Amino acid sequence: DADPFVLPFLAATHPAAARSMLEYRLRRLPAALEVARAAGHAGARFPWESAHTGRDVTPTSARDRSGRIVPIRTGQLEEHIVAQVPLAACCYVDWSGDDEFARGPCRRILVETARYWASRIRVEPDGRAHIFGVIGPDEYHEPVDDNAFTNVIARWNLRRAVEAVDRADEDDHVDVGEQRHWLELADA
Repeated sequence: DADPFVLPFLAATHPAAARSMLEYRLRRLPAALEVARAAGHAGARFPWESAHTGRDVTPTSARDRSGRIVPIRTGQLEEHIVAQVPLAACCYVDWSGDDEFARGPCRRILVETARYWASRIRVEPDGRAHIFGVIGPDEYHEPVDDNAFTNVIARWNLRRAVEAVDRADEDDHVDVGEQRHWLELADA
């Protein structure tokens, strides 16, 4: 939750600290790329609770008051973090005016997370797109299909990635077809 709640405050009051938070995520981008690949997806899947390795360290189970083991699936299913990292990066860029970060690291985060969503979203025969089996920010309903927050922030991520690539000065290895696909998914 530091990305959407702490970073905006730091971006407004201490931009260097906000950038440090984002650099933490950037140093763990290779692990996020690997986690996505291991799950059969493209792009980057950032962890819910991050370790220095970049792997998710959310506990997978705990005992309730009666001693029964109950599963904890937040690390596995709270995927809205994938879009909260670029949201934080864009907040920092928008508020600080750090063009160097916008052209490089922020764009990379946007592109790799958009690639994740593009591989994670499922389009039904009727043309509607869905994100199945997530835990939304309320953490009490699981798994949920088409959680409103997750769908809206994924749509924002896809659209913002296209904007970032459209403004690119250098080659991001994102072709027009990939950008068009992102926009189609966002609209669906």
